[in-house]
Amino acid sequence: MGLGERIRRSLRYYYLRIVRIKAPAESIALGVAVGVFCSAIPVGQMPVAVTLAFLLRCSKVAAALGTWVTNPLNFPIVFPIFFFVGKTVLPVDVPAVSWEQMMALSTVDMFRVGWDWFLVTALGGFCITLPGAIVVYHVVLRLVRAYHTMRAARMAERRRRKLHHG
Repeated sequence: MGLGERIRRSLRYYYLRIVRIKAPAESIALGVAVGVFCSAIPVGQMPVAVTLAFLLRCSKVAAALGTWVTNPLNFPIVFPIFFFVGKTVLPVDVPAVSWEQMMALSTVDMFRVGWDWFLVTALGGFCITLPGAIVVYHVVLRLVRAYHTMRAARMAERRRRKLHHG
């Protein structure tokens, strides 16, 4: 199986996971958008997304799934972009730090350098994920509504057939 096929299957898997959540379409869409927004946080994305979903009374499962926009496979690409955007928005003297460099720092240095890096990276991420979350909300809302409509039509057709044949 090639890379394109794996990506397609993975996207289909997450699509089905999202549209099959037992919740109103608006709740699911808002949950995914919350998760996408929280994916900008370098650490602790899922607990923050689920807590925010709880406060906003939307789907916690959808919020958790939305955080997977950033995942361990794309961290080396996404977080340097977030850091660059953050430094552009907030021009502070924070050196770019790789995950390997971060892990090699002493605890004191990690909190000093790491906290600044964390804030700049999260700010840059929020600048990217906020508009992304708005777009995702509308796309997911349409997808879930379409899926629910299609599913309701299939179920009605099955009931109709069962009444005529049974």
